[in-house]
Amino acid sequence: MLVPQCSKPTANKTMNGRLSGPPVSIGMGGKQMFRRISSALDTVYKIGAAASGALLVLLCCLVLYSISSRMFGFFAGGATDVAGYVMATSTFLALAYTFRTQGHIRVALLIQNFHGHQRRIIEILCLAVMSVVMAFLAFYMYRLVYDSWDFGERSEGADAILIWIPQLPVAIGAFLLAVSVLHSLIQAIFDYDAINPETSEHEGPSEV
Repeated sequence: MLVPQCSKPTANKTMNGRLSGPPVSIGMGGKQMFRRISSALDTVYKIGAAASGALLVLLCCLVLYSISSRMFGFFAGGATDVAGYVMATSTFLALAYTFRTQGHIRVALLIQNFHGHQRRIIEILCLAVMSVVMAFLAFYMYRLVYDSWDFGERSEGADAILIWIPQLPVAIGAFLLAVSVLHSLIQAIFDYDAINPETSEHEGPSEV
């Protein structure tokens, strides 16, 4: 008599044949919902990156305006200070998109010695620590903006602008970065193949 055999859970294989460890199942419906949320969040990060690019164009215009004021002898009206605010805002708004597209340089001197399930565990631990750090940064950026608004602080430059105005988009960029790191952490737990750095899709000069 034939006895049915229960199949043992097997580890997932990455594109290069290495094992990535047993998956954490959240069900077909849950996975589809998670992927829709993930796609919506990626769209938000892209909007931040587009805004960052537009601000770089504005920064270029402000620098040219400031140079022209020196050449032709007219008052620039705090253009240099505003250029600094624009540069900071542009940097922070692009961080989330850059992180999600693996544009940041990864120093993989230690982690490159691990593969498959071991590397997945280390990736999850690293993302968990980074999530805490980024949440800390986002929270205190919010506190900085709130305190500046509460005390009515103004910049010390010629523009004398309320300082919470340029601080607010920087705090938004820090918040988006914290969300993107948490986003990647959840993907590493439930859908690791989407962010697996060992696959050919994710390998590149961003990992050294």
